[in-house]
Amino acid sequence: MVVAFIYAILKRNTGYAVREFYDLTLLSTWVILILPTLILSWVCFVYQKKKQSHFVVTRLFNVAITLCLAVVVALFMPNLFLYPFEFGVGMESIFNTDYLYKSVGYWLAIMIMLIIAMFVYRVCKQLSNTFVVALVSLALVIFTIQNFITIAQILIVRRFIAYQQWLMDLVIFVLSHVNFFIFIFIIVSLVLAFVIYLKGKTTPLNGQNPAQIRRIKANIRRDRRASLVILAGVAITAYTITRARYIYEKGVEISPAEPITASNNGLILVPLDKVNDGNLHRFGYETHDGTIVRFIIIKKSENAYGVGLDACDICGASGYYQRGDQVVCSLCDVVMNIATIGFPGGCNPVPLKFDIIDGNMLIKPMHLEAEKHRFK
Repeated sequence: MVVAFIYAILKRNTGYAVREFYDLTLLSTWVILILPTLILSWVCFVYQKKKQSHFVVTRLFNVAITLCLAVVVALFMPNLFLYPFEFGVGMESIFNTDYLYKSVGYWLAIMIMLIIAMFVYRVCKQLSNTFVVALVSLALVIFTIQNFITIAQILIVRRFIAYQQWLMDLVIFVLSHVNFFIFIFIIVSLVLAFVIYLKGKTTPLNGQNPAQIRRIKANIRRDRRASLVILAGVAITAYTITRARYIYEKGVEISPAEPITASNNGLILVPLDKVNDGNLHRFGYETHDGTIVRFIIIKKSENAYGVGLDACDICGASGYYQRGDQVVCSLCDVVMNIATIGFPGGCNPVPLKFDIIDGNMLIKPMHLEAEKHRFK
């Protein structure tokens, strides 16, 4: 928690904190820890089944699972710390209904998450250890696979490994289906709710006296309520990441690209007077095979321009749009630092080479031809 808080402060107030390096360190640590943690958990489970104990194995498992939990907290808590600061992006004041709605949604989401976690824990206490250990192990394996894909994404974007088409296709697929892993964990939660509900249906009402029978019935009602709470939380989560998200994002449409062609000298010429207003300008160049390659231009400062493809290494050719004074990715809603447009990395537009001569920006068509695969 301390590490997450320090990182959040550095990320918010300085330029020293790079999210990719931070995530890469934590995710690599997770990948190293998870296999011995799973092995130790099953070894402890076997000892427990035999009603035996092993001091060294138990201590090692406690250390391993504590480190895994620490990695998860350090990985996800900065998002919770920093997210409220994004509520006011593009607003002149925080005293408006839009900011209020975002704040209410933020705290409501945290509350729902805690309620689901609490009742999943209660349900797990009522089920057999074998079933719970197996299901939790499966969930951890799925989470590790997700982390592997994230690591691959960071390594490719940061040029730490050579570009592999199959690996990039996998990363793009996951990014295009951002809810894939969330739905997997929703299914796991549904399995827990179904099993505890079924257990209540099959529990015999056997007792030595009426008090014991009443206690059994009370336990069954409690388990059913827990399963219903989990179902309600899952339903809210599923609605939020599907229909509610669609409603929120459906109004975001990128403006059409202005067609542009090469001049007589074989170069694409854009007069600077046309893009000096500080707004995002989108152009479309048709390659020899008919592919429309889009690129964007925005004036960053008095003598600097941000020029790049209307696509990035992470989200593909989803495009960017302008929201107030911000440039935003239309797929993942990440706000670009305008000063970094024209530089590689993260969700930034893929840089595009250009020259400025006699008040005109010159772009070579061959550079656009080389990137046409991104727009097919």
